[in-house]
Amino acid sequence: MRRYFDWLERVLKFAAVTLVLLMLLALAAQVFLRYVFGKSLSWSEELALLGFAWIIVITTAIGVRRMTHARMDLMLNVLPASLHKWLERLIALLLLTLGLFIAYAGWGYFQETRGSTSAAVGFPIEFLYAAAPAFGVLIALFSFERLMPWAESLNE
Repeated sequence: MRRYFDWLERVLKFAAVTLVLLMLLALAAQVFLRYVFGKSLSWSEELALLGFAWIIVITTAIGVRRMTHARMDLMLNVLPASLHKWLERLIALLLLTLGLFIAYAGWGYFQETRGSTSAAVGFPIEFLYAAAPAFGVLIALFSFERLMPWAESLNE
């Protein structure tokens, strides 16, 4: 099962890098065309917004897996080392609950926006709003992994 999560993380990293490159190319083309030819692309900003939303989803989910997300370590650092493992599990359980909630609420929001299209390009807006349930599912999956016995080795 650990190999599955490692594979998923590699795929997500590849997707994030690809999205960043696509965003940079689209925005660079936008700037170049605007200042050199006086023409602008109608779709570059929407593509950048879409890519940015998914990059945040992907990188935050990887941060949950690696426990590099923003959290308060103050309490963890003042507690005895014997409680660290239990507090880490509690954090993972709370993140799992949060992920499930975001997936559920995000799915409802995704369903409400089905059939809508973006203003400039006209792509199905579901591509953007699918980020919310995907975010919840990824957080829940990686938090679930944190509850598994091998999770201590994830920080290495």
